[in-house]
Amino acid sequence: MITVFTPTYNRAKTLERLYESLKQQTDKRFEWLLVDDGSSDNTQEIVDSFIRENIIDINYIWQENQGLNAAINLGVQLAKGEIFFRIDSDDYASTDAIEKIFKYWNLIDSEHICGLVFSRKMSNEEQEGFYPLRDITQTDFFSYRNTYKGRGDMAEVIKTSVMKEFPFPKFREEKFCPEGLIWNRMAEKYNAIYIPEYIYICEYIEGGLTNSVRSNLRKNALGTTTYYSEIFRFKTRPPFYIKSAISFWRYASCNGNTLLRNIRMLPLTATLIGIIPGSVLYFLDSLRIKQ
Repeated sequence: MITVFTPTYNRAKTLERLYESLKQQTDKRFEWLLVDDGSSDNTQEIVDSFIRENIIDINYIWQENQGLNAAINLGVQLAKGEIFFRIDSDDYASTDAIEKIFKYWNLIDSEHICGLVFSRKMSNEEQEGFYPLRDITQTDFFSYRNTYKGRGDMAEVIKTSVMKEFPFPKFREEKFCPEGLIWNRMAEKYNAIYIPEYIYICEYIEGGLTNSVRSNLRKNALGTTTYYSEIFRFKTRPPFYIKSAISFWRYASCNGNTLLRNIRMLPLTATLIGIIPGSVLYFLDSLRIKQ
């Protein structure tokens, strides 16, 4: 069985669209698990109305606001399915999403493969980001970004057991860290099968995480700098190396670490490359916030 997982926070107005897409699935072998991260709108009332229809299997959990990462961690622990497929509350699935997942799941024929990765498209029919693969390809999450130069979010469908191996870490007084931190850690142990088909339709809305990325990275700088520092475990292309070094130092001054501790987190070359331009970007970001 598949667990379709949705973390949600004050998205009562968009949940019905997602619900409709799940009701229309051509394959019903799934549960819909929602973790409500402390919504103050009528999310629970809306979900209760879905449950009363008794069309699909729905499990709704409310928790005090702890942030997206904690909601995902809880969802992984509560998932009944062996397969974990996250769809955000302002997005929705293609009607054949579950059918496609089962169609290709037989490709997961090794304990060293963690799952499937499909592409996503925008609601205006444009493909999100840059998906460079035209054939079914086995690679790891980091290589997809570094070697194949893929950009944009993907639709990851992962073994629940693997998701349990790699929970989001907790950082003091922070509720968010880049998801790439988890994907890169998985990449050190597992490959995934990339499928050049979409199963996920997204529409970014005002107030969502994607529309406030830089602000979230600054507010959650311990998680952010941990993500960038761990990139240097991999052999990276020079442009990716340089960008990561600069990005680390762009947010390093926000994280409360001492300068010495920040320096120790990176290879010396990365510090020499990134500290000056990154610090300049930090200063410019700070000016924009004050304005």
